Amino acid sequence: MTPQWRGAIVGFGQVASQGHWPAWHRQPDFRIVAVCEPDPMRQQCARETIPSVRLYDSLDELLAREDVDFVDIATPPAMHAAQVLAAARARVHVLCEKPLTTSFAEFEEMQRAVRAAGVVLHTVHNWRFSEAFRALRAEMQREEFGALHSITLETLRAGCAPGAGGLWRLDAGLAGGGILVDHGWHAFYLMAELAGEPPRTISASVERQRYLDAPVEDTARCRLAFSSCVGKIHLTWAATTRRTVWHIAAEHGELRLENSRLFVRGRKRERQLELPSPAVGSHHPDWFDGVIGEFRSALRAPELTVGNIREAGLCVALLEHAYRSAEENGRTLSVQLPRV
Repeated sequence: MTPQWRGAIVGFGQVASQGHWPAWHRQPDFRIVAVCEPDPMRQQCARETIPSVRLYDSLDELLAREDVDFVDIATPPAMHAAQVLAAARARVHVLCEKPLTTSFAEFEEMQRAVRAAGVVLHTVHNWRFSEAFRALRAEMQREEFGALHSITLETLRAGCAPGAGGLWRLDAGLAGGGILVDHGWHAFYLMAELAGEPPRTISASVERQRYLDAPVEDTARCRLAFSSCVGKIHLTWAATTRRTVWHIAAEHGELRLENSRLFVRGRKRERQLELPSPAVGSHHPDWFDGVIGEFRSALRAPELTVGNIREAGLCVALLEHAYRSAEENGRTLSVQLPRV
């Protein structure tokens, strides 16, 4: 099949080289023709990984010289807004890593820019495509559990994931925050999906338990109140083990997903499933196939990206509210969502 869409990867660190590129390489209707990466070592990595690719130091130069349909932005969060706006000015579609932004103002500016340009903006929400989460979601729908009582997520890591540029996730100027930005974004959209609605209120606390001299938090806790249930999130880079645990309590049973093991206790039966663990690795190229599928659908029918951008707006709102709550000693705040 002749490729329909020509694209460029912006930022060729480990997320792009190990998470995005392997999935793009499997797609018969997408072709990566260029990479924007100013770092010489990462340029060399791109050249070795994709021999046919053309390399650029700046996004402006790439957009001026290449006839691309889309860019795949895989840079640190602080760079996202400027790069999305540059692509929109060039009338190029955008797939952007999470967090799309950590700022309400930047989110609204991006929305105005892509609407004016008539291009698609889609955020990478890859965790929903893990086999473990899909199995958890399917079991929730299959069993008659009755009313939800609570949804709990615990993400334990023995340190933050190093990138091609070192521990940039501890650099507030690049990352925009600590573990709440890095893992909280995923936690927020997944928990809202399980609850079937956005939360009404949020309270949060953040602290440093391992990286005591870092300018960002390595541990965060959030409490989200939905109309139907309560959500609790615990995230830390200060653990001694690597574990991801979901627990869902309902009127007629419960589900517990711990790494690769899913335990289901329904009204009439109990069972256990062994699944690929979401706690293994950090790049998950197999999950990115699902993201590309969503992006492909949005390119064909742009109205389909509204749900994704609404999720991104929810995550931006919850990040801002969570940090504000933490600054105010865990005060419960009503969630105000941006317009999409």
